[in-house]
Amino acid sequence: MVNACLFFYGKSGSGKSFAGDLLAELLGWQLYHADQDITPEMQTALANQQPFTNAMRDQFFYNVGEKIQQLNSQHHRLIVTQGAYKQKHRDYLKSKLPQLYLVQVNCPDEQIMQRIEQRKSGISLASAKALLADFEASVQGDYVLENGGSRQQLIASMVHMAEQMPELFSTEELATLTQAAKVAQG
Repeated sequence: MVNACLFFYGKSGSGKSFAGDLLAELLGWQLYHADQDITPEMQTALANQQPFTNAMRDQFFYNVGEKIQQLNSQHHRLIVTQGAYKQKHRDYLKSKLPQLYLVQVNCPDEQIMQRIEQRKSGISLASAKALLADFEASVQGDYVLENGGSRQQLIASMVHMAEQMPELFSTEELATLTQAAKVAQG
């Protein structure tokens, strides 16, 4: 089995972490939430509710690329979650990591705002609203995972995604996701 990495990206509050956690739980893949490695400068910017500079983002994605290479050499199935708002950073990761599959996690903006309001920590509502305009949507060739809010709908979207990637998901993994979708339906 070849090494592969699913990279879930999308707007803050779209459900990237939830989707990554769920898929890792269902299939036993290694999971890396890249936000855990934001740089000290980015942490300061967040604390002061200031935007990230291009230099901050460039350094962060260089670091993330290195970390993905390290983790993927140890685990042949890896899920990464991170906003990756700019296409140039996703392009950089793809050029550095040929085993990377980009997956945009979609969720309606109204639902994103509700989720962020309910959070006890993380990005502020004001910062999330400001970042909405900063997000560069997927380009043709990226996979899309719809996350309308229910576990059932998300798993059904994962089944659809896995069906589009037969080179990545084994027959057994697809069967596991399909069974999980049936269980989630009740």
